[in-house]
Amino acid sequence: MADIGGELLDTRERVVNGEDTRMVTVWGRPIRVSVRPGDPEATPLLLLMGLGGNVEMWEPFRTQLAQRTGATTVAFDIPGTGDSPAGLSPWPFAALGMLTMRVADAAGLGRFDVLGLSWGGLLAQQVALTHPCRVRRVVLANTNFGLGSLPGNPRAFRVLATPARYTSPDALAQAAAVFGGGSGAGAGEHAAARLAKPPTFRGYYQQILALAGWSSLPALPLLRQPALLLAGDDDPVIPMLNPRLMARLIPRAHLEVVRGGGHLMLFERTAETVEFVAQFLTSSTVARPTAAPRPG
Repeated sequence: MADIGGELLDTRERVVNGEDTRMVTVWGRPIRVSVRPGDPEATPLLLLMGLGGNVEMWEPFRTQLAQRTGATTVAFDIPGTGDSPAGLSPWPFAALGMLTMRVADAAGLGRFDVLGLSWGGLLAQQVALTHPCRVRRVVLANTNFGLGSLPGNPRAFRVLATPARYTSPDALAQAAAVFGGGSGAGAGEHAAARLAKPPTFRGYYQQILALAGWSSLPALPLLRQPALLLAGDDDPVIPMLNPRLMARLIPRAHLEVVRGGGHLMLFERTAETVEFVAQFLTSSTVARPTAAPRPG
């Protein structure tokens, strides 16, 4: 990893099964970064997890996608999640976008693809819009555009309003049922990682507060990179109107609807969603620009 203007906090590499995990500092705050090297000829992929999530929660999706594409994958813990401690005050969302680019620099990424899930999908939009020369392709999974989006089911909103699903197996099982999809993502590697490293209460609510007033809606026509939108038609958190509108506004967008997919479909329907993402990232052809929808 390279220095990013804040010195490496721990210069000792911890390499387990080929994965390089280090703590780096960004503006004086320690951030845990995980790099899994792949084919140097393939475009690397930066993974941005959802609200409260940690690096380990990408399993088994991350491993299967890397096997399918051969690309280097990079993930990190947002302040207040995993092993990255929270600060005293929330980061503005624009600052989180800048932090993400510092992490990309620390991981040695030049031009890269980005995949964001749920809350991480909003961050992926921020990064892609503000750094178009660095981001090649964008995958937005189970996400919306922030302020102005059609809200989800009130029960799902109540689940998101608290980090209880990170601290209690019972609360996680209840949340999995509310999040749709039918197969219950309350088991397996993803669930175990969720319970093993819960976010701090401060960090969780700082992530929520960071989004106050933020919306990508006016800027979506300016997102010029090829974009894959993954949506589940049984996702109570993200009503289908949101990804459908985004797909119309983003010039080079392609919407893939997973029938029966819930909010955690990347981990419930891993083989299927990995295939969608892998085809998009490795294809030599992508969606062509389309005309913006006419008012009314």
